[in-house]
Amino acid sequence: MGAKIIDGKAIADKIRIELQEELKNLKADGVEPGIATLLVGDDFGAKMYRKAVERFCGEMGFAYREETHPADTSEEEVIKIVGSLNDDRKVSGILPLRPFPAHVADSAVINSINVNKDVDCFHPFNMGKVALGEPSFPPATPAACVELMERYMLGEGIDPKDGFEGAEICVVGHSNIVGKPVSFLVLNRNATITTSHVFTSMKGNLEKHTTAADYLIVAAGVPNLINSDQVKEGAVVIDVGINRVVVCPECGTLNRGKKEPCRECSADLSDAENKTVGDVNFDDVKEKAAAITPVPGGVGSVTNMMLAKNTLRAARLMADM
Repeated sequence: MGAKIIDGKAIADKIRIELQEELKNLKADGVEPGIATLLVGDDFGAKMYRKAVERFCGEMGFAYREETHPADTSEEEVIKIVGSLNDDRKVSGILPLRPFPAHVADSAVINSINVNKDVDCFHPFNMGKVALGEPSFPPATPAACVELMERYMLGEGIDPKDGFEGAEICVVGHSNIVGKPVSFLVLNRNATITTSHVFTSMKGNLEKHTTAADYLIVAAGVPNLINSDQVKEGAVVIDVGINRVVVCPECGTLNRGKKEPCRECSADLSDAENKTVGDVNFDDVKEKAAAITPVPGGVGSVTNMMLAKNTLRAARLMADM
């Protein structure tokens, strides 16, 4: 029969309705949530994300402040800009758009952000609270993973408290952005957690952990890393990966770009199709898993709603509500 598809877009639409009611109530009390982005330089990915945040703010009804500065802006000046955002009562949340130029240290920028405006949980103070089980702002993407799992459980008639407690959960990936914080979030719900990563795979031990998992969260940034033989029968699979690949027209191999010949058959890729895929081989794994998130339309759809939820929480903190 195949896996149940966990529809992130549909879940995001439900959350949006819930948050818009909360936003309406805040505005009625004179509180106007807003997000500011800080971009230094002209990194393509960072600029695309800035545009996405601006569009998202417009859709949600949040105020938006853009701070975009040339790549030669000094670190001292960037810190002053962060200070102005900290002081701006119209800014509830600050999103530093990385990467910064080499002369601007990530840590210097992030550590200068008011912890109550750190809505994507970059600051060590807020990450420490996540580790302690007392998050002010759980990171958006890890929180989206948990939200999807909880809503799946509820749809199956399972109390999320019971669903998480003692469950075997394997996270593939140990980044500071997703892997580590999502491990903390599910550990704090009393799951039995295994955090695996590239070095686990290098030792030949990845499958030992993934095939034991009731829930598998994959955030490695490697296209189609996980196949059905690495998944337990009936597992729930959350695919965090978003990878832009080129599909070889001759053999179907996924390649990272069109400049080089296909890594498998050496075919020319100049006219090959671009495709967005996850870290999980969706078509293969869906025949074995109980449920799976698609890419696109899964975790990414809910991530923005978690960012919105954090922004509303930050606005309430600023208003002492």
